[in-house]
Amino acid sequence: MASVRTSLALSFAERYVLIALSFVSNILIARLLSPEQIGLFSVTLAVIGVAQVIRDFGLGSYLIQEHGLTEAHVRTAFGMSLLLGGTLFLAILIAAPGVARYYGNEAMIRTLQITSLNFLVLPFCSISLSLLRREMAFGKLMAVNFSAGIAGFIVIIALAYAGFGPDALAVGAVSKNLVTGIAAWIARGRRRPLMPSLSEWRTVLNFGGQSTAANVVTSIAMDINDLAVGKILGFGSVAMISRAQGLMNLYHRDLMAAVRNVLFPAFAQGHREGRSLESGFAYAVSVVTVIGWPFYGFVAIFPLEILRLLFGPQWDEAAPLVRWFCVAGAFAATWNLVLPLIIAVGRIDIATRTELILQPLRAAMLIGVVVYFRSLEAFAVSFAIVFAAFTPAFYLAKGKVLATDWRTLSRGLLSSAAVTLACLLPALLVALESPTTQSGAITIQKVMIAGLLTIAVWIVALRMVRHPLAVDPMFRGLMSRIPLLRSLFP
Repeated sequence: MASVRTSLALSFAERYVLIALSFVSNILIARLLSPEQIGLFSVTLAVIGVAQVIRDFGLGSYLIQEHGLTEAHVRTAFGMSLLLGGTLFLAILIAAPGVARYYGNEAMIRTLQITSLNFLVLPFCSISLSLLRREMAFGKLMAVNFSAGIAGFIVIIALAYAGFGPDALAVGAVSKNLVTGIAAWIARGRRRPLMPSLSEWRTVLNFGGQSTAANVVTSIAMDINDLAVGKILGFGSVAMISRAQGLMNLYHRDLMAAVRNVLFPAFAQGHREGRSLESGFAYAVSVVTVIGWPFYGFVAIFPLEILRLLFGPQWDEAAPLVRWFCVAGAFAATWNLVLPLIIAVGRIDIATRTELILQPLRAAMLIGVVVYFRSLEAFAVSFAIVFAAFTPAFYLAKGKVLATDWRTLSRGLLSSAAVTLACLLPALLVALESPTTQSGAITIQKVMIAGLLTIAVWIVALRMVRHPLAVDPMFRGLMSRIPLLRSLFP
């Protein structure tokens, strides 16, 4: 467990720095590019979303969870990645003009063609990154991702300032992946090139085929939202949804990625060694919710103020959507770790069936809402309903692999709920009692005061309700270094 805690600390340190970098990048991009330009790039990513999943083919997850991994397995994964990447690069390159004509925007041709270069670059990133994760070498991963994040940031901002529009985002993504590939190869310490092979293609195909089937359906279900909204309501509406959902994704995607990056290989390692996983799973869910629920609650209380602070007043239309995406994120915090656990114990078949059932239902509902209501808020409400419905479905799937200790899990969730209610009370009082400015927002000074009070009460409430996180040795050690908190965490 100590190595897992250290890995989590490194992963969170990496993620916090990258989120801070992303914050600065998004703030600048929101001012350098118009909503239409950002929406165009979002639709471009949605267009190639399925191709991205096919290129990945579950190869990274395969390398992490494979019990008897050999050099032949690694070389086969690399060979298949190169083959898929080259094929998809050519497909996107050829399809770009037709896609641009469909959306009536010729600028999409260049953006799609630039983005397609990632298919040639990513095979040189994914294999090394997956092997570093399998080895739980998170110190090296942190250095790799720092280097790539800084490189991508510099390229994006420089090109956006120079007037390259959405192409700045596309070139920045390619640059980031180039640096990732080089840095990951250096970090692994292998000075000889990895030669591709297809010798173990049957083994890799068995896992990758199931993983890809699930991921393709999931990608379609997620990206079809942008595609449908872009076609029916326009690129500007896509950007508004993306910006509102982006606040949710600060935790749901960005911070949870740091958790999954560690716990997936940790679960796989524990399974290989025959250890019980349920207690660790229940503890992880309690920690994820006691951090995530207060975050979502605070953002839901001050959506307009946070949007204006980060991105400017041109995104005010996204504010009513934020609360619904936060509700969705709160539900997701309870099941975010279910599929990584299922895959880690080698039951990719159950994960695949679950995704093949749930994701088409999600896509159908959201598209139907867009077509019928033609309303962004209706879309956001439906998104929250879908995420709520996913909760029992994912735990039903988990029960087929590992019986859930409902007593321990419920105790942790109730503790997280108590901490959340306590720490959000100051923010609610500030929101209710503070006068708004002429633009309808509460002053940023009041929001910052509410934030500081929320953090202070969160720390005290953790100790008072005896939340599982409060007794974690690493957390207690961190809190005891702060003079004012030594009496709470002796």
